[in-house]
Formats: sequence, C-alpha cells, structure tokens
Amino acid sequence: MFITLGTPRRLSDLGVTLPDISVLKRWIDIAVLDDEPFIRTQALRTHGFRLTELGGDIKSVDQVASYPVVICDIRGVGRAFDSPHEGAHVISEIRKSYPDKFLIAYTGYTHDAFFSAKLASADASATKDAPIDYWTQVLELGLKNVGDPKQRWIRLRSTLLERGVELFDVLELEQAFVKSIKHRNSGLLMEEAKTLQFSSEVMDLIVKFTAAALVGLIENL
Repeated sequence: MFITLGTPRRLSDLGVTLPDISVLKRWIDIAVLDDEPFIRTQALRTHGFRLTELGGDIKSVDQVASYPVVICDIRGVGRAFDSPHEGAHVISEIRKSYPDKFLIAYTGYTHDAFFSAKLASADASATKDAPIDYWTQVLELGLKNVGDPKQRWIRLRSTLLERGVELFDVLELEQAFVKSIKHRNSGLLMEEAKTLQFSSEVMDLIVKFTAAALVGLIENL
C-alpha cells in the first residue's frame, strides 16, 4: 500500500500557455534526413520554419537529439544501420530512444507497403511532391506537439508504461516533471529518477528526455 502526502500535481497545473505558432517556429529546430537535397527546404524556411539538412549518412540516432521534429526520407537514409528498411528503420530507432519527438516520414512513392510496419513509428507521412500547404500544416502540428510540455510528457509516459515501469513510479516521475517546469529546474526530474529502481534502458530514456526535451522547454517557455 502506498501513501502519498498532499495532493498530487496534475499536468494541467503546469500553467503553461502554448506559444503562438510564430514563436514556436523561431525556437524549434527541425532536422531533415535525406541523401538528396530536400526540395521543400527553401519554401519552408520562407514560411519561417528552422530546417537543418543533415544528409542521409546518419550513424547514430543521437545525431538528432537536439531536434524535436525530424523529417526523414524512407529510402537512401541510414545505410550504416544495415537494414533493408533504410530510413523507415531509422525512424523506428529514433522513436525507441526519443519517444517525445515528432517524426515525419516521406518518400517519392505513393505506396510503399514493404516499409509500412516500420512507418507505424512515424507521426505523419508525406510524398516528396506534396503541396507546400500540406507540409506547413504537418510541421505546424509537429511544433504544437513538441512545444507543449504536457504533450511531450504524455509521449514519454506512454513509452514508460509500455516498457513495464510501475504506474506509481511513473506518477512520481510526473510529479517531478511538473516541478521541473514550474521551478525551471531540469535537475529535479533526474534527482527523482535516481531515487527509483529503473533498468539502464529506462534510465537512458529519462536522461535523454531531460537533456533534449526538458531543458529546451524550460529555456523557451
């Protein structure tokens, strides 16, 4: 039996108002993984998005650690991972390490059934020739997701539960997350995590979330 003193903080207690989309565009970086120049880069930059083309030669998912939104071509990307699913495999690997990121898969093919299972890890998909209105709509949706601390935490929380973390421990972490945002101190989440018994895999998720997501949210909200 667990007894907690006081009333647990709710995510709604964060008291954070999601910034206007124009503000989100200024502080959220978007990575593009493609072995060829991304044809929508200049137009999307004109719309105010901060895009960085990293090429297709990604050798570790940690290369996108600082990018809350990632656009990834499903072909010709990530050959170092030695998977026949190429970029689709990279997307699934990014999701394992960074469940809070907003991932967009794109391809030059309208139907790519061979890659469909891996693409389940993506939040959205598009063809390379999708109209600019579609790209701006998808990217704005991504910015709103990753710019909202509540949504970022819910993404991590779901993954923690899927990986067998006890509900009570997740609640304890959630309380520390809310305190971290309210007190603008990312260290509070890590301090709480260290008091709980987690596997190295789960602890790695929390460490990466703290360093990449929580720090960024605190700096910009």
